[in-house]
Amino acid sequence: MNSVIFVDKIIDPKNESVIKNHFVVIEKDEIVKISPNESYNDAQYSSYEKIKTSNSTLLPGFIEMHSHIHVSSQENAYYDSINDSDETLIIRGTKAVGDALFSGVTTMRDLGSKNNVIFPIKKAIDSHIIPGPNLVPSGSPITTTGGHCNMFGMESDTTEEVVHSIKYLANSGAQWIKIIATGGNFTPSTNIHEPQYSQETIEIAVEEAHKLGLKVATHCHATKGIIACTNAHVDNLIHCSWIGPENSDDFYDYQPEIANRIANDGIFVDPTLALSYLSQLRGKTLKRDPSKRYEILRQMWDIGIKFVSGMDSGMVNAHFDDFAYIPEVMVKKMGISCLDAIKVSTITSAECLGLDDKIGSVSEGKKADLVIVKGDPSKTIEDLHNVHTIFKSGKLVKLNNEKMI
Repeated sequence: MNSVIFVDKIIDPKNESVIKNHFVVIEKDEIVKISPNESYNDAQYSSYEKIKTSNSTLLPGFIEMHSHIHVSSQENAYYDSINDSDETLIIRGTKAVGDALFSGVTTMRDLGSKNNVIFPIKKAIDSHIIPGPNLVPSGSPITTTGGHCNMFGMESDTTEEVVHSIKYLANSGAQWIKIIATGGNFTPSTNIHEPQYSQETIEIAVEEAHKLGLKVATHCHATKGIIACTNAHVDNLIHCSWIGPENSDDFYDYQPEIANRIANDGIFVDPTLALSYLSQLRGKTLKRDPSKRYEILRQMWDIGIKFVSGMDSGMVNAHFDDFAYIPEVMVKKMGISCLDAIKVSTITSAECLGLDDKIGSVSEGKKADLVIVKGDPSKTIEDLHNVHTIFKSGKLVKLNNEKMI
């Protein structure tokens, strides 16, 4: 059904603007008109559904850039991902995508779930069997034997095996390729200080993926891995933690000259910066003070590196309805503006996905992926937690906190 929305304010992150007292017209799945309230003619829209709110702000639907929909986000998530059957993982993933959608996430990139879990769930969403965001899958992550995320990854040790895995994933329906370039925290016995692949292997992987029309995201904690991936011209660095050698005096090894290259080459960075915040919020004691990490991220921001909004949802304490904590932490811990954090969470992430011509802003001709929140998140970022109405592809999926599908 076509709709007309009346709100106090509209945030358009593409133009970094907040406009007041306008109405938005949705026809089918598209925004067709944005106009001042005084120009509204009720006779023209007599058959349209009217959505009227007070003390509310309209903005684009959120874009979650880093999820693992089959992982439980509970303390035993690692063992669940090993021991649970595919049927259980599909049921868990079905709940995960629903939780994400009803929190305001209208587009979601999954960066590592078992192939036989993620692709059926995407098909079920696209076929309107289950509710969920527009899902952008990468399929199983490519990792080494026994490497990070090996329990649901494609173990590929040689360059030839990596290339074969890329072709397999492309044929399976992957829209991105995820490569585990260094060790990680989630998987015991892997080394976060060291790379898992050589620069040459990553370079060839990027070349092969690009030939197939696929972009590459690489999991990078260690600085050595960040350097290799930057030299290989990956499309998206995940975590980008700048962790130094194992026995060095300083845990972090931030290299400004490499950061400048990341900025100049237009490589997007998903810093997953809300993870430690959520762990603290939910009672977990951190191994180290995250303040240095936030300081590094602010330096990266100041030189023009483009951040995207990934939660790493599914990991311990990162629930699928937690998205609003990402921009909140950017404002509270990095010190950027509310509008900048909203821009990261919408149009910049859409740009990384290559979908900024379709989603990410409140613009005529764009897909009607929209959320309405109580309050004004351009001034108070925590108001992003107050999503009460959601449109996905022009369809009303939540109205005044009531699920419509």
